[in-house]
Amino acid sequence: MASQLLKYQPFKGLYFTYFFSTLLLVRVPLWLIWFIPARNRPKASWPITRCICIVGIRKLMGLPRALGGKKHPVPPPAKGPLKNAELVWIKGLSDDSDVFCGEVRKAATITGVKPVDIAAYWFYKPGSSLSGGVKAKPGERTFLHLHGGAFHLGSARPDSTTAHITRGLLAHSEKLERGLAVEYRLSATTPDPSFNPYPSALLDGIAAYRYLIVEAGFEPQNVTIVGDSAGGNLAFALVRHFVENTIPGLAPPGSLLSLSSWLDLSFSRVAPEDSYIRNGATDIFPPGTTPEAQRDSYSVRAYLGPLDREQAKTNPYISPASAHITPTEGLFKGFPRTYVSAGGAEKILDDSMAVAERLRADGVDVTVDIVPDAVHDFLAFTWHEPERTETLKRVCKWLES
Repeated sequence: MASQLLKYQPFKGLYFTYFFSTLLLVRVPLWLIWFIPARNRPKASWPITRCICIVGIRKLMGLPRALGGKKHPVPPPAKGPLKNAELVWIKGLSDDSDVFCGEVRKAATITGVKPVDIAAYWFYKPGSSLSGGVKAKPGERTFLHLHGGAFHLGSARPDSTTAHITRGLLAHSEKLERGLAVEYRLSATTPDPSFNPYPSALLDGIAAYRYLIVEAGFEPQNVTIVGDSAGGNLAFALVRHFVENTIPGLAPPGSLLSLSSWLDLSFSRVAPEDSYIRNGATDIFPPGTTPEAQRDSYSVRAYLGPLDREQAKTNPYISPASAHITPTEGLFKGFPRTYVSAGGAEKILDDSMAVAERLRADGVDVTVDIVPDAVHDFLAFTWHEPERTETLKRVCKWLES
């Protein structure tokens, strides 16, 4: 009964005030004292400030669940003037489009998903603008960013946490002038109203890539698909769609950038030496969550929708790193050069390691960058220094090579 009351005012406001008051006035000072001895820190090598940020994030993760609230199929567009960014609308694929084909068409038929118009945000370097239009200059490079958020959270908006990745790439690159972040549809399931299962978000990403090539005039080889966390899953699926389907005028992108990607929705690696167990206490996610519970988590159920749960084990568009997929030879044949970055302290590190091994086995040019003390999606956190800046510099050097 009490949990239901928190969904309504004034109880929601009172709980919100209580939560942040105790967080800032009680928990943070206690954590500050507790983490002074290095032995009390999740990782002894972490500074105290990082430890506080990480345990704080763990507490914040429980807030939406406690307060409830309406789920949005798509985050509302950003309002007012945007700093070094611009909102654009992208036409959804037509139902009879040559691009709407293959596995995506098959899955959409089962789940009832249709293409829709979507919002996206152009991010550009300070001092630049789109006053001259969106058309690419000869030889211009860009990237398409698919944000993280477990398929049911997050946004591409300039005020989102993952926008730090988009802006970070532009800040540390000499050649990139702009990048596009797509506001793809988010999934939901019970106890909320169910909407936007797979392949809704993937269809939106495909439409955004088509926009870059057909409308903005970028050459496919000059486009990098970037994805962090669940967005990394979508990035691999988007690239796979264009590798497996020959579509006139839409060749696969030139490169793929994977950042802490969630690539195994079946959580197939559960041995004590596997990262989900090994790094259970050193990531931004609360310790104690089991792989078994994760297989039936809100995120997985929302994304799969009416699809058979076996899809999370064996469908390379959904779980390209799953240990249930055998054999794996040829699974990534034809993929573009790929940069795989992940944190050495994150629970789903093995997803990145497994997919890098499979890419390499199929002859793909792969760069693997595992940052020992970094947590999941660390490039989105401006406090995660010096690892964040150092990694962004390495990534941008690779992008420009």
